[in-house]
Amino acid sequence: MSEPVPHTEPAEKTVVDRSVEIISKVLSYSFALSVLVTIYDVVLDVIFHSPTVWVYDVVTTAIAVAFLIGGSYALLRREHIRITALYQRFSSRTRLRLDVVTSLLAVVYLAVFAWFALDMARASIADWEVGGSAWAQPTPIVVKVSMVLGAVLMILQMFSNIRGDLKALRGRAEP
Repeated sequence: MSEPVPHTEPAEKTVVDRSVEIISKVLSYSFALSVLVTIYDVVLDVIFHSPTVWVYDVVTTAIAVAFLIGGSYALLRREHIRITALYQRFSSRTRLRLDVVTSLLAVVYLAVFAWFALDMARASIADWEVGGSAWAQPTPIVVKVSMVLGAVLMILQMFSNIRGDLKALRGRAEP
């Protein structure tokens, strides 16, 4: 059996890698903000019997956006899902080849996803689609645009990963 699969960031970070890292770390604060806003709503509801109409929508939107955009961060750190029981059995060079192939397949999938998400986002913006609550917030627009941005960031990160993997296959650098 080969050595375990390392879950590390690339040695040489590209502009895409650095951008994904910054965007993802900024968006990670939306989880903490969501907790604070939820606590605020619970206090208003339980103590003052005056719940808000906007907290659920804001929290749902913030977390959805963070997850959609955060996928590229998982790709950057190579912490995405893979079948390690099989993957670990291969040599490091075979793993690199598999990573290139699976990344190319993922780019195709994400490109199709981005195309359809863009169509949905355009329609949502054109109709100014709002949520179903009394607040009538534009959650559908924010989430659908985030789907496009998340897919594009993941495609860019995939290309950055492929570049690093191909360099490593040529013996110039480690992924």
